[in-house]
Amino acid sequence: MENDSISSSSSESKLPLIVGILGFALGAAGLVLGIKAKGAAQLAGEDAALAKSQVAELGATISAKANAADVQALATDLASTKQQIEFNEKTLADRIDELQKVAAAPKAPGSGKVPTPAGPGEHVVAKGETLGGIAKKNGISLKAIQDLNPGVNPNRLQIGQRLKVK
Repeated sequence: MENDSISSSSSESKLPLIVGILGFALGAAGLVLGIKAKGAAQLAGEDAALAKSQVAELGATISAKANAADVQALATDLASTKQQIEFNEKTLADRIDELQKVAAAPKAPGSGKVPTPAGPGEHVVAKGETLGGIAKKNGISLKAIQDLNPGVNPNRLQIGQRLKVK
């Protein structure tokens, strides 16, 4: 007698839990990376502030020792450098904000994957399906579906997995 009720209940019932834990772990890792990036940005901002003060001190020292034309050229260069630093700080802050939004956004398990429909002679495994149930739906025996899919472990079916049914 054929057993069409082969079930992967032990692995199938744990799948949502495993996916949930994996999703939580990935989200937490993203959040940690975002927080680290924010800390690095703050340190970079502090370093930039220190560099600005050192530039100001250097500018004062140079203006005391240099002629007016040299001082003006240096002042122009310093102003340009200051603008570049401010632009880089803003760009970095914007990117950190984007990363934090992405890290904080809830993720649905398997999101981003749109299953493609099954082609002729195929079946795409859906949540809760068993190999025996798929065979029954397609009017074939469990042995026939196993013969058509020799590398498939009936206890480890994956949602979205494609099986041959003809």
